[in-house]
Amino acid sequence: MKSLVLEWVQQVRGVFLRFVKKVSESLESGLNYQEFQSELSRELDALGREALRLVIEACDERLLEEPEARPGWVVARRGDRKRLLTVFGYVDYERTYFKHKASGRHEYLADRHVGVVPHQRIDVGLKGALVERAAERSYRKSGRWHEGDEARHVSGQTVMKAVHNAPIVPMTTRSSREKRKVEYLFIEADEDHVGNRSGARWQPRLVTVHEGREGPAWRRRLVNKRQFGGLYLQRTEELWHEVWRYLDETYELEEVAAILVSGDGAGWIRAGCEYIPGSVFVLDRYHAGKYVTQAAGGNQGLYGRMRRALASADRRELSDALEEAEREAQTASRREAIDEARRYFKRNWDGIAAWGTFRGVWPGCSAEGQVSHLYAARMSSRPMAWGRKGVEQMSRLRVMQANGVSIRQAYVREHTRGLPPLRLSARRLQVMRQALNDQSVLGGILFENVPALGGSSYTLRRALKSIIYGL
Repeated sequence: MKSLVLEWVQQVRGVFLRFVKKVSESLESGLNYQEFQSELSRELDALGREALRLVIEACDERLLEEPEARPGWVVARRGDRKRLLTVFGYVDYERTYFKHKASGRHEYLADRHVGVVPHQRIDVGLKGALVERAAERSYRKSGRWHEGDEARHVSGQTVMKAVHNAPIVPMTTRSSREKRKVEYLFIEADEDHVGNRSGARWQPRLVTVHEGREGPAWRRRLVNKRQFGGLYLQRTEELWHEVWRYLDETYELEEVAAILVSGDGAGWIRAGCEYIPGSVFVLDRYHAGKYVTQAAGGNQGLYGRMRRALASADRRELSDALEEAEREAQTASRREAIDEARRYFKRNWDGIAAWGTFRGVWPGCSAEGQVSHLYAARMSSRPMAWGRKGVEQMSRLRVMQANGVSIRQAYVREHTRGLPPLRLSARRLQVMRQALNDQSVLGGILFENVPALGGSSYTLRRALKSIIYGL
């Protein structure tokens, strides 16, 4: 049995000795802390690559040694090599090519067991990490994921394909969770305008649900915020159905006095009031102010008069102010701007009247800021051209991230669904267990192969021996 132990220990010995050597160099040659950290990272990556290789080859060894683990499959060829880029770098391993006796199909069964499909070059875990990076930066920059090794970089096209294949996790709650009781709920809705390759604009939508605001005036935060978003081309009902399902699963809606839906009055936002029972539309003051500025045209007196009319929901006073502005208009374009503002206020008067109805309850609308932070920062604040699939996936990934979902974990979970449990050969597992218990074997190998242990520095010898005895 000791020969088997030595066989396994010898495989990882070289990597581990390099690690110990870096520790000794840091003590002997005076590496500073950051330099030591970089060296340690490289050696730990090497250790990770060796561990992955051992596990995959041990899985292949089990399939080779135990025919009952591969019913119907026979060995066609042994020793085929595979190179896979992982979070630790490139892993090179060998595996067996099997043939199915009945169908004649050929397959690398070890690859299947670890989730590697034919022609795959990048590990699923690394792809998940790249997609997570891509939610924050460009595809090209995301592909340069390892600062110290350009050989590990992948192209922006590879990152884009991974983003397009990323799973989207719906925003739901556990049915067993006790529902919350609140007096009011608030929904804010708006859309971004993202350039596409034809020169037009995509409009990914964003809906934010919360229970109000808290904190000091200079640092207000939304309470129990949840966000929903995506492109939803001609699928507005699908978006509001997701919102409604979340509300129904999370809150005792019979206890809610009103659900206030805020936005600029776009048709898809108003559709939410029709879809969600007990909801009331409240016009966003920011957009109302834009139309007041447009109608006043620089006349500060008219500007103040219109703002006061809106604040008091005085329809007659607002109409008189707009008529006065129209009489003063000297160009057709000014008259058209005033007429557009009149139509906007008329169309959204119920949302303006709600300001008074819910004074002291409605905390205002921050939808513009939410869109700027969540969508524009990644997709439209700089000149970019997006395809339909890209803007759909990126908007949903950004929403997932804002809701606290790990993009990397979701990607790995989706792309490894249905994988069988990882099982190694019984012989290899026995060797590993014995090696862990047989400290004298590992210690002997280390003492024989680390020259610094026989050196003249008492402090260095004591530090390294304490590491080995600790192992």
